[in-house]
Amino acid sequence: MGQSKKRITLDLLGANKEATYKPKYWRANLVGLILANLLACAAIAEPRVLLETSMGGIEIDLHPDVAPGHVQNFLNYVNDGDYNNSFIHRSVSGFIIQGGGFSFNESLFNYVPTDPPIENEFALSNVRGTVAMAKLGTDPDSATSQWFINLADNSANLDQQNGGFTVFATVVEGMDVVDAIASLPVTGIIGLEPLGSAVPLRNWTPPAAIVPQDNLVIISNAEQSTSFDIPMLPQPFFWLLATALGLAACSIGVKKTVRTRAQD
Repeated sequence: MGQSKKRITLDLLGANKEATYKPKYWRANLVGLILANLLACAAIAEPRVLLETSMGGIEIDLHPDVAPGHVQNFLNYVNDGDYNNSFIHRSVSGFIIQGGGFSFNESLFNYVPTDPPIENEFALSNVRGTVAMAKLGTDPDSATSQWFINLADNSANLDQQNGGFTVFATVVEGMDVVDAIASLPVTGIIGLEPLGSAVPLRNWTPPAAIVPQDNLVIISNAEQSTSFDIPMLPQPFFWLLATALGLAACSIGVKKTVRTRAQD
């Protein structure tokens, strides 16, 4: 059966007549729906990080709803300043660019200091513009500081390897900068073999000498541009709260008695 109707007495022109009144439950439903959406948005709020490189800014939105451990890990490095003066040390055309492993500061190369490795949280596919953590080839739970940006849809490859590479962020501004970095010539640097043989260099044409401060793609600053606290309450908590509020709103009964009398 439908919703019950309440009888209301109307006194019109001195004659009593009965009418019906149906409570405006749709308004309460609307309030509940709005609350649910607002709380859902709050539950999946995404922090943003700006990477200021020597070729322009790259902004990424982090996804704590699907990879909370990776987001917290990345923000720890960002907020500790560990990525400042790091550089892009690997570029593979049509595949990825990679950073977070090495730094150059005051004419010295160094490793980015690493925190303990984190547990894999593979959920999102490695498609173009996504950001994932690098790890050792034989250990799915070995990600530390190094990250990479997918230049293409690499899901058929990277989603299947080593437990899947965990995507924790997406480029929202500056993909043109990413593509520009990917178009640079690459080389190895003699005496710095750990960097590998695919270091992208700007303003450089072989066989010219390499001047690191002029040729490397350096990240001068990595900064969180929106405030966000992790850990957060689990998303199901917010949905349950929203549902409870919606049901409470829908249960509110509106009782009215309407009486009008004709003017003498």
